Amino acid sequence: MASTEPGSFLHDPHRTHRWLRSISVITVVAAFALVVLGGVVRVTGSGLGCPDWPLCYGNVLPPLEFAAILEYSHRFVASVVVGPLIIATCVTIWISYRSEPWLTIPSILAVILLIGQALLGGVTVLQELPGEIVAAHLAVAEALLACLVLMAVVAFKGPLVGREADAPNDRFPALALWSVLAIYLLILSGSFVTATDSTRVCATWPLCQGEVFPKDMEPAINMGHRYVALLAGLFVLYSVHLGFRGRQRPKDIRMLSMSVAALLMIQVLVGAVAVWTQFPQWSLALHLALGSLVWICMTGTAFAAATRPGRLIPGIRGTSP
Repeated sequence: MASTEPGSFLHDPHRTHRWLRSISVITVVAAFALVVLGGVVRVTGSGLGCPDWPLCYGNVLPPLEFAAILEYSHRFVASVVVGPLIIATCVTIWISYRSEPWLTIPSILAVILLIGQALLGGVTVLQELPGEIVAAHLAVAEALLACLVLMAVVAFKGPLVGREADAPNDRFPALALWSVLAIYLLILSGSFVTATDSTRVCATWPLCQGEVFPKDMEPAINMGHRYVALLAGLFVLYSVHLGFRGRQRPKDIRMLSMSVAALLMIQVLVGAVAVWTQFPQWSLALHLALGSLVWICMTGTAFAAATRPGRLIPGIRGTSP
């Protein structure tokens, strides 16, 4: 006889659902690692370590050169690890949970974005790293991450059904979703800075060579990213403080909210240190990695806040005699 436990998504879950939970989390972690690896490829100037695609200098294995090995490692992780994990997650969903749209729809989007990401990666190399394609490559990667996070959240907490009926005056779920958009715009603005080669044009922080509104284009782009970071950061911090100060909220939401706040402040500090230390490669790679980690935590927070405790997906509830 099926039974549920109030406030929890599953009690004594079936083996299939344990598998979905496990593989969805592993897939998110692997996709995040791939984004970080892509950032290392980018900041080390290894994007053309393999000037052709999908092979490397026409061979299956790369030559023993740092740039070629690093670039090929990125392709290997994408095609041999992350891609199959995403496919396995989607196959699991369509075999066991195809009646649940909060799983099937993001799984379809994930596969579409995966294909698009692979094609953009090939175009990026074949076109010799045009800035706008590199930026699009990162934008699609972050959107793919969001789909994977959504599937993981649903696997643990259930469908996104909204909490308005439970707490009509609670602004946090809506603000959290708006914060997701704010973080995404911030990531895009940072990618635009890189795409326009405007990263190193401002050698001071927080102002750009002492200017509040630089007149030249590249410094203005760089300073624009800082203003986006200021506005988006303040909005996100205000939003998540409602998440971790609400004692009535589930512990996972409070912890995720605190993680977003802490990571966002560290991200700002790393950005400042990158400028003060004349942009060493490690600082740029760490800046991108932290940005993606903030994105994962913010999307996880927003999706978790939009669930209703005790709302189960049919067929994956706990059982008891």
